[in-house]
Amino acid sequence: MAAEVGLFLGLCLQKPLQIASVYPSSTYLADVMARLVDLARPGIVLELGAGTGSLTRGLLRRGCPLGRLIALEREPSLAAVLRRDFPDIAVIEGDATCLDASLTERGVSHLAGVVSSLPIKWFPAEAQIAVLRPCLERLGRGGRFLQMTNGFCSPIAIDRLPVVARQVGRVWRNLPPAQIWSYTRA
Repeated sequence: MAAEVGLFLGLCLQKPLQIASVYPSSTYLADVMARLVDLARPGIVLELGAGTGSLTRGLLRRGCPLGRLIALEREPSLAAVLRRDFPDIAVIEGDATCLDASLTERGVSHLAGVVSSLPIKWFPAEAQIAVLRPCLERLGRGGRFLQMTNGFCSPIAIDRLPVVARQVGRVWRNLPPAQIWSYTRA
């Protein structure tokens, strides 16, 4: 795990707007986010910005079946860590703004839930829409797109999307402390 923290920190220093955190998500944050995913809903659980797998571990501890979990990671070295540590889950190495094509290619038509640790507050509004729209379409009514952030307001430009946004959690035992926002179709 120490090697993964070193890798994460090194990438954060090299690419601060892509990694946007100096340390992987804590177990506490992972467990809170995982509890917010309704595993009784049909479909895939999608993790965006999976990094070293902190949230992945939380979802698995919560009981998410391996075959229902897809992790997306843009950074090749982090995607390699995910493939090594979680050989039985699908890992997409790619850009979240191209998510619609990646999900269509894999035949994913329904999502049970989405957990995201993307640094989405730094994305232009068009890129935020490119990430959220295919997720919300596949989540359907009542499905949640969960986004962690270290800010105190919504990290997503909600005025550009027909969504209902609300803060659903705060985790102080994380570096830095994190808020969790839920986005559902209006």
